[in-house]
Amino acid sequence: MFFSLNEDLTATASRNKILEFKKWVLDIGDGTVPAIAKDGEIEETWIKIPDELLIEPEQDPIEKIVTSTYPLFEEMQGNTEYLKERAILTPKNETVNEINQYMLQFVPGEKNHYLGSDSICKASSNIPDQDNLYLVEFLNTLEFPGIPNHKIELKEGVPIMLLRNVNQKLGMCNGTRLIVTHLGTWIIEAKIITGSNIGTKVLIPQIVLSPTESK
Repeated sequence: MFFSLNEDLTATASRNKILEFKKWVLDIGDGTVPAIAKDGEIEETWIKIPDELLIEPEQDPIEKIVTSTYPLFEEMQGNTEYLKERAILTPKNETVNEINQYMLQFVPGEKNHYLGSDSICKASSNIPDQDNLYLVEFLNTLEFPGIPNHKIELKEGVPIMLLRNVNQKLGMCNGTRLIVTHLGTWIIEAKIITGSNIGTKVLIPQIVLSPTESK
């Protein structure tokens, strides 16, 4: 059996790069990364991101970050290893929606639309006729961290991520990543691609979710 020295050095450099990034992220969380103050500011609250971690802005920033994270997406979208080792994280649901809509156009097949059934918890308020005060159309526009938007568009073959613990025995936990294999009217079939249950097909039912922001 023969090994390429260049390949071995490349793999080592890649691991070292990942370890450096991991340490940098942990240092940010620990507050040990040196902070700076912008012109006119006294308190040092800004952290400089290393240039090698930045994607230079272009005319279409969504296209830029997608092509940088998912090169050759149209050719590789059926590759499970390719999909599970990549992810785009954003601080706002609005940006998540933009990225999802952009990438969905490159996945073949028809889109399925899933709508949430939004209502006010009857135990959360003693105000009479609250249904008349908070119309369903208004509730549908609200967005909360950790809660899917009122409308979700999916196609068979797209990667998704669970936001709740559904069935830990089957590996359906918060953060589990899956590939959609079938879109039903009331249920979604998907194949797990991360964790200890890789390859297992599971069913994702309708789930009742409540935001932590009660107000």
